[in-house]
Amino acid sequence: MKQNRKLTKRVVDSEDANGLDRKVFDNALAGFHLRIKPSGLKSFAIQYRTRGGRQRSLTLGRYGTLTVDEARHEARLLLTQVAKGEDPSLDRNTKRHSVSMQGLWDEYLVKHAKPKKAPRSVVEDEAIWRLWLNKTIGPIKVDQLGRKDVEHLHASMQHVPSRANRMLALLSKMMNLAVLWGYCEKNPCMGIPKYREVCRERFLTSDEREALASVLGKESDRCAANATWLAMLTGARRGEVLNAKWDQFHLDGHAPIWILPASNTKQRRINRKLLSAQAVMLLSEWKQECPNSDAGWVFPGKDPMLPRPDLKGPWRRIRKTAKLEDFRFHDLRHDFASLAVGDGWSLSMIGKYLGHNSVQTTQRYAHLQDDPLRAMAERIGTLAYDKPGNG
Repeated sequence: MKQNRKLTKRVVDSEDANGLDRKVFDNALAGFHLRIKPSGLKSFAIQYRTRGGRQRSLTLGRYGTLTVDEARHEARLLLTQVAKGEDPSLDRNTKRHSVSMQGLWDEYLVKHAKPKKAPRSVVEDEAIWRLWLNKTIGPIKVDQLGRKDVEHLHASMQHVPSRANRMLALLSKMMNLAVLWGYCEKNPCMGIPKYREVCRERFLTSDEREALASVLGKESDRCAANATWLAMLTGARRGEVLNAKWDQFHLDGHAPIWILPASNTKQRRINRKLLSAQAVMLLSEWKQECPNSDAGWVFPGKDPMLPRPDLKGPWRRIRKTAKLEDFRFHDLRHDFASLAVGDGWSLSMIGKYLGHNSVQTTQRYAHLQDDPLRAMAERIGTLAYDKPGNG
């Protein structure tokens, strides 16, 4: 059963299963269509004739895996090949039986990860591939990777649930692209539940905060100490601190500010941080002291033309001396938020300052708002009813 309509998200969403296997052709791009199976499954495809007159149908991918715009873009590219006398369906079958997961990984890096993701994210992807995926599925043909393979791999990592979930997310993205690029029909990762992750929150007590400050004051690696101080005073992520440049800071005037460019932030948008007097003093003094500050990096590496890559060695030493072995660098960000909540600032304001992606991320600190409220209730109870029951 055929229909003709302009395919838009609204049209695709409105098409329901009616017990028939039917196609809705796009009236703006000949051959491009939506197929709705009796089960309600929706997928995009193209229909065309080869130069020899044979009719072909080529599935682009399921709706949900592909958006309407992505499917239309892919359809236009393939139909352009048809106009040149090529047969993309034949080419896809040839590719499908020849590309391995290693080949897909190489293509993923070149066509998606490196041009579209932050350098740190690419490094994380490379580590996941090297440690968990390469040896287990690297030689497998893309179209031969099945759901059981993915489930077995995911289950083998259940002792490290966070890493298992990161692995599944990376593999799922690769397989979505494999569908788009014609290497397989469907993503075998779809529907596999992730492991529950325990959200780890660690805050400093007043004594611990004083101990950390004392150790930082004596730390011989001043670059590492000042990077840690900047994270403490701004709640910035480690990557944001280490990739900071002097031209991002405007320390003069009545409203000193740190403008983090989109390339430095996790949510890929500019984040503006107003700086406290303590942060301004720290940065002003460090700029005079910092070696190779002319190179532009606030915390330069051994090669002054590059930023410092990490703080692993000094941070391990700082934690040990301050007796904070269980305290991660990222916990400085949590501690910043806990201080702000305890001082009465709203969650929305804290989330905006920290550059959170969503309200849910900031909501993890909501329970901390109970502490000052509990203190208030205790204080009022003491003032008004010092000895209940003795009236």
